[in-house]
Amino acid sequence: MDDEAAVGAVLVATQLKRFRDLCEVDGPIEPRFTGATKHVLLADDRAFLFPRNHTIVGQLTRECDVYATVDQPLVPRLLGRWDEPGISPYPFFAVTRLRGTEPADLSPERLQLLAEQLGTALAACHHISPATVPPSLWANPWSEPPPAPPTAADCYTPLRELGGAEHLADEVASLIGPAARARLLEALQAVDAMDPVLAHGDLYESHLLLNESGTLTGILDWGFGGVLSPLVDFTCSQWDSTSWAAERSYGDLRRHLWTTYAECRSVPLPSWEQVHLALTTFDIAALAPETETHYYWQKSPEWQAARRAAAQDSLQAQLK
Repeated sequence: MDDEAAVGAVLVATQLKRFRDLCEVDGPIEPRFTGATKHVLLADDRAFLFPRNHTIVGQLTRECDVYATVDQPLVPRLLGRWDEPGISPYPFFAVTRLRGTEPADLSPERLQLLAEQLGTALAACHHISPATVPPSLWANPWSEPPPAPPTAADCYTPLRELGGAEHLADEVASLIGPAARARLLEALQAVDAMDPVLAHGDLYESHLLLNESGTLTGILDWGFGGVLSPLVDFTCSQWDSTSWAAERSYGDLRRHLWTTYAECRSVPLPSWEQVHLALTTFDIAALAPETETHYYWQKSPEWQAARRAAAQDSLQAQLK
């Protein structure tokens, strides 16, 4: 089936004609059906986003609120919104089209390069003041926005989602002993006290674009974005197993991400050593069989068990 015929899965002929006239689209249209929440119609210079069904309208609206807020070349920019029942029963949106392809299997060298580029881009996105962000984005998608922009004390953080610093330190106390627990608790508290930023919230390879030379060209799918702890963009829990396999040692992906990110931010941040301790403890808790969490839900039980064992070994080595 050619592209023009495939577009019929989103817009039938009469809808397509109205769409072309309203949005001034004359040339070829490339459909994309791989997204979990939306269909995408690609024109030469724009991407048109259509919700898959009525349950997705709020999330796509949220995504486009981010695009209207972030002014960063690697993030799509909102160009328009339409409510036209003659074209679609749901609102649809236009954003700038960013070109590139999803990262393929990564060697350790390419993984490092991608992580460093992504760390730089995240620093630019996180630089936005939460006070300038629409109130609809002051919480994660599952929570009602607070009456004021959240602070470090009340924003969403992955560590608090798993019980908080004290609880996490207790969870691994048997692995490290009481003396090391104090050092770990200090790191957990420092990481959990970071000021909130406009974070992506669902960052992994499928939401990234690279050009043929391996340069990062886009960060897509901000539907889970919000004013959250910066740490949400560094758990890397949804990254593909082949990317984890490209690490030379446990934590390499996050180390390259964080160290580049911290160099580009102009605010005080925890050290990599503190972040490494915190994220290692996060892995141990999030990967526990009894933990009910959305983190790592796509990974097999065998992969989770092996990753958790590696995290336990790493934590003990860090706290020697």
